[in-house]
Amino acid sequence: MSYQVIARKWRPQTFNDITGQEAITRTLQNAIDARRIHHAYLFSGARGVGKTTSARIFAKALNCVNGPTPEPCNVCSSCTEIANGNSLDVLEIDAASNTGVDNVREVIINTVNISPARDRYKIFIIDEVHMLSASAFNALLKTIEEPPSHVVFIMATTELHKVPQTILSRCQEFQFRIISANKIFDRLKLIAQEEGIKISDEALHQIARAGEGSMRDAQSAFDQVISFAGYEIEIGDVTAALGLVAQQTLNDFTDAIARRDSKRLLHLVDELASRGYDLRQFTREFMSHLRNLLVLKAVGFDRELLQITEGEAATLQQLASNFSEEDLVRFFHVLTRIEQDAKFSTQPRFQLEVGLIKLVQMTRLQPLEQALARFQLLEEQLRKGGLNLTGGPSSGGSSPVTTRSSSIPPAKSDQVNSSPFSADPRAGYGSQSSPAKEVVLPREQAAPDRDDGEISPDELAERIKSEMDNRNKPFLRLSLDNAQEIRLDGNTLILRFAPGANIHREKAANDKKLLEAVAEEVLGRRVKVVVTSDQTLSIPLSKGERRAVGEAIGEAGSGKTEEGKEDLRKRAEADPIVQSFLKTFKGELLDVTNRD
Repeated sequence: MSYQVIARKWRPQTFNDITGQEAITRTLQNAIDARRIHHAYLFSGARGVGKTTSARIFAKALNCVNGPTPEPCNVCSSCTEIANGNSLDVLEIDAASNTGVDNVREVIINTVNISPARDRYKIFIIDEVHMLSASAFNALLKTIEEPPSHVVFIMATTELHKVPQTILSRCQEFQFRIISANKIFDRLKLIAQEEGIKISDEALHQIARAGEGSMRDAQSAFDQVISFAGYEIEIGDVTAALGLVAQQTLNDFTDAIARRDSKRLLHLVDELASRGYDLRQFTREFMSHLRNLLVLKAVGFDRELLQITEGEAATLQQLASNFSEEDLVRFFHVLTRIEQDAKFSTQPRFQLEVGLIKLVQMTRLQPLEQALARFQLLEEQLRKGGLNLTGGPSSGGSSPVTTRSSSIPPAKSDQVNSSPFSADPRAGYGSQSSPAKEVVLPREQAAPDRDDGEISPDELAERIKSEMDNRNKPFLRLSLDNAQEIRLDGNTLILRFAPGANIHREKAANDKKLLEAVAEEVLGRRVKVVVTSDQTLSIPLSKGERRAVGEAIGEAGSGKTEEGKEDLRKRAEADPIVQSFLKTFKGELLDVTNRD
């Protein structure tokens, strides 16, 4: 007997043999059991997922001598003829080569009223039906809508959107899904065992992934690897035969990025190019590799999501530990841009090299959330040391709000109002000026005592949210639910939102009057609502208060001359707040300028 390729030799012959389409096969079997046979079926889906195979098995089930039956016998003359493609009563038509209306009339319309030669049904299997012309579809309409009782149409297509709605409305439609790599792996492993082929699980997984959801593509790739390596196959044979990038190479790229080794990255790209790899294909495989790292980082090992072996997962888990989820997301976006730009580039290698260097540089970036958390920690440390980020001492108890300059020596008298650390909140943090003076605001404008035992932040938040429910304010309640913090600071109710929660922050800001009224009812006193997305918050001063503070701070150098600039820089470097910032964020002071 002549050689048959694996895809044909191992084509499913019963519904139970079909992989990954359990819902469809069950529906067809139940329809046969209940004798609810529709006159037209449309199978849609990607290539190699079982559409034509299912159509043939359905035809066998309808025309089997023991049928109609959900399980054709595969031994009677009807079943064997259908399997071999030479049945007189089951006509397979390739719409790609019979697109015209004349072909449809000759093969279908003129023969549809002729009774079956032997079997129970005359079945027309039309493959790639979307290739028919508009006139051919129009010619089929009446026949598909009201065919003779002995006729069944089974149409298959990979491009459902090209089939006219007039045809779709006359058919039962079944959408075939792509097959998971794990199910393809299981099928290939069965074939390997039956064929006596020794192959590692890693190699089979690589072949299964190469099929990209198509069983036929994976089986064809398996055939190719067998021709290359024989009956003993390792992972290296698969990558060499199919032109894939080895998993170790992907790991090497990831390790080089983690180590910020640009030189190694460029050498790895050069090695790929010298071996003739398609760099766009490599980019797509590297994106898939990063996606696996991100899944491992986010949810851990999940066989259905990752479709890799446990051994591979352990290696990837170690690589993923070098990055944050934010890093991997940024990497993925960069690679997506590289892959898109490479389509139109005459030098895709350069695109890849520049993009990979960018990944090396991006690993130095800190997530915004982490930077804000460190900023908040810095603020707490400064407050414990008697300072706050507005340049004054930490206030507490019943003392009035006080703004104090730091103890840096006074500037020369000709350097007036030039300090970069003005007490005006618009001019930045803190103040550095001549002799320390302090301005005491009127008692009625100062922050009142904070009574932490009065009501807890959680209880306050729940009572305000409950009041929103009572007032039928579901959207404002939702915004409050999305607040990162709801706390009371004296007579100020602070609502803090994450930087990305703009919609909820704006909703709360627009309803400040209502929130203040509700808070007054809950607390029994008037409070002011402040809505912010910042990690830190200081109570704002009025325009008059800022003017009084500015006049009290005194004179400072203008910084307009070289001598003045040098004096400003020295005072900035000596400032404890600036020193704390530089130490916390590992930065350096590049320039000091006068904000005025």
